Amino acid sequence: MKKVYIILFSILFLLVTKNAFAAKGKAAVYKVTMSEAALCTGNSSGTTCDGKVTLGSGDKVVDIAAVDAGATAATYGDAALLPLGTTYTHMWVKISRKFTIKTSDTTSPTDERLKTDNGDVCLSVANTDAMYGLGSSESARKYSHVIGINEGGTSSAEQNAYLMNSGTDNVKFCLNNTCGSAADQTFSYSCTHCTAQKTDLDGDDDYHELIYKLSTPYTVSLIAPTITMSFGTAEALSASDVTGSVCNITAEEPVFTVTIE
Repeated sequence: MKKVYIILFSILFLLVTKNAFAAKGKAAVYKVTMSEAALCTGNSSGTTCDGKVTLGSGDKVVDIAAVDAGATAATYGDAALLPLGTTYTHMWVKISRKFTIKTSDTTSPTDERLKTDNGDVCLSVANTDAMYGLGSSESARKYSHVIGINEGGTSSAEQNAYLMNSGTDNVKFCLNNTCGSAADQTFSYSCTHCTAQKTDLDGDDDYHELIYKLSTPYTVSLIAPTITMSFGTAEALSASDVTGSVCNITAEEPVFTVTIE
């Protein structure tokens, strides 16, 4: 039976400056909000989905670090919507720029805590408005400021992490946990498996769009397809030293593989 492999949400959030040297680590929680997923008969340019047929829409949160993530994500789409005999070559996805992440607190038998490029422990924290600077808030600066976290600690909390605005010096790394000072950073986006993605993220964009090419074209038949999903979050987070005692955490590339057969 023909198999179609769809690599979905395998997004490499590439920070061109300091974070290019960040240390990667395991995510205990990695929640992605899917907004829409569709199959395409082609991709004529950019993130254009030719012959688009939407499989699922409406926000659905999936913790891809959870054991049952595949089963949860599989309930999002309805393959019965696909017209018989049509061949699809690409998948288009729309996801929220907000991710909810949590670092691991496991220290034995293997230390799975997230560490910076210098080996310092950097644990996720619950966001508060005070972390974004005096008189500001998370909602106002979520796409332009990466919060500072005091290194060390003994327990992690769920933290909101965002796809930051793209462009030269359009993002600031907070240098302490109240963002009393900050350093300019440049973000640009690339991915390992996608064909195209939106690259001009700014403050007006709450969602991100990506196009993936199916490794083998899928032609709809009378037999309902079986969908199998698997995820990998072993290196889905990265941590960087911002100062000698302050770090930050950004989302990295979780591998999400979907098999249709």
